[in-house]
Amino acid sequence: MTGDKRIVVVHYDEIALKGKNQKFFVDKLIENIKSKLETARVKRGASKIIITNVEVDHAVEILKLTPGIATITVAYVCATDLDEIKKKALRVTADANPATFKIETTRSFKQFPLDSMEVSREVGGYVLKTITNNQAPISNKISNNKLQISNKSQIANIKSQTNRKLTVDVHNPELMIKIEIENERSYVQGTKIEGVGGLPVGTAGKVMCLLSGGIDSPVAAFEMMKRGARLEFIHFHNKTINKSGVEVKIKKLVEVLEGVQGKAKLHIIPFEDYQKDVIANVPADFRMIVYRRIMFRIADKLMEQRKAKALITGDSLAQVASQTLDNMTVIYAATDKLKLAPLVGKNKREIIEIARKIGTYEISIEPYEDCCSFMIAKHPQTKSKLKEVVEIEKGLKMEV
Repeated sequence: MTGDKRIVVVHYDEIALKGKNQKFFVDKLIENIKSKLETARVKRGASKIIITNVEVDHAVEILKLTPGIATITVAYVCATDLDEIKKKALRVTADANPATFKIETTRSFKQFPLDSMEVSREVGGYVLKTITNNQAPISNKISNNKLQISNKSQIANIKSQTNRKLTVDVHNPELMIKIEIENERSYVQGTKIEGVGGLPVGTAGKVMCLLSGGIDSPVAAFEMMKRGARLEFIHFHNKTINKSGVEVKIKKLVEVLEGVQGKAKLHIIPFEDYQKDVIANVPADFRMIVYRRIMFRIADKLMEQRKAKALITGDSLAQVASQTLDNMTVIYAATDKLKLAPLVGKNKREIIEIARKIGTYEISIEPYEDCCSFMIAKHPQTKSKLKEVVEIEKGLKMEV
């Protein structure tokens, strides 16, 4: 086996706890990876998934936001031969140009003549000696060992880097080189890249998510995707206050979230007539609560049509007036379907951090007016009672 063949190796963590059901979850993760990376060849290895026939750097970016993946590493493939393993470890070190490193080895091929600790010691000693002997520049040492680097820009990049004396650090290395020894081939990997973890999309069933266009609801959607749910989105739109640009914004948010779960259906529900009815017949301090109860009832019917098992909201406890315990109790009572609020215990800073990570934040802060905030009192109700709200709703003219 020759050349610097790079592949992507994916590891999962929570899936490994699924016992006899593990195959179902791994198969679904493989299916999701193939749908995102159309040219990819994907196969299951020993407690990992191996991905080839992709542009590696692009694939890594896609996989970082794929639920079910705990870590991603770029690996060099070589024959199960100590000299070949050493060369690939040197290549990984050249790519990273670290100040400190550590070698860690696992063997599923127990007939290999050296045990894991011996391999780590042999390979680590080779890398250290090759790079640091006489403190020569890393590019010269690679040349002296006749390690082939065909990419000219790679060579230029290595030569331009400051010469750094390499040392071993077993506690907090800048570069962790992981060697996995198998029967037919071995893998030499650099530092792990963190994935989002969780479970593969599609393993927990279908749910509906209320998507307002703000910061919170896209993050709530992402959190449920991490738990294996496949989402459809519902957006309530009032053309009187929200022009066509808002629909564009909502579609952009869905497009970003599709990068996490794959294709998703968006239901845009006209809400103008319902709002007119509420404004005409409901006191201003109760309008926000009634708006949301109507939305929940409409979502309930859509959930039945689409066979969705739960309704997702972006509620965070006590963040705004509609999210007090009293008001959430009244709003959620509008339907007997299961409601889930994955952000209920998160503060705004935490939510914004996730929004930035998944790429929805900049879209979410584009200006728009939320239906629920239209023509409401300056100081809305925060301690509503279900009996009182039900009585108020009797004055509405429109049926849901």
